[in-house]
Amino acid sequence: MNSARVFTPENHLARHMSRGGPTSAELIADADKRVSALADSIRGFVVGKLQEIRPFADQTDDDLLAEIDVISGLAMNIVEVGDAAGLNALADLTRGIVTMIDGFRTLGVWHTAALRLHIRALGLLSPDAPPLSRQDEARIVEDLQNMRRSIGLTD
Repeated sequence: MNSARVFTPENHLARHMSRGGPTSAELIADADKRVSALADSIRGFVVGKLQEIRPFADQTDDDLLAEIDVISGLAMNIVEVGDAAGLNALADLTRGIVTMIDGFRTLGVWHTAALRLHIRALGLLSPDAPPLSRQDEARIVEDLQNMRRSIGLTD
């Protein structure tokens, strides 16, 4: 029986890494600068998605139920980019909308009044709304989180 041999392939990246290229900290800092440069464009995107989602606050219960995929998709769009643009409270709030819709899909928990309240609250935290203090934003998000917990939904 032949004995096992250990083969270690050459690391072709090693020679590139040892040339003194940018460090991971420099790459991260550069990425942060690029995201910051996109902040206005991201805010515009978020405002557009908010304009699409806000009318759902005035829909009937049946219409809300029929459109949950659209509402969830719009909210997820905001969640995905909101934090990058410094819209953390808005991202948290829309994450709550996604949580509520997921709760309906998985647990059968459906509270249209709570969903409408979340959608209406988006107007308070929108980038095109009058500015709120960080404390007010945090209080709104916390109150809505507490409401979701009270109806059996957690983020």
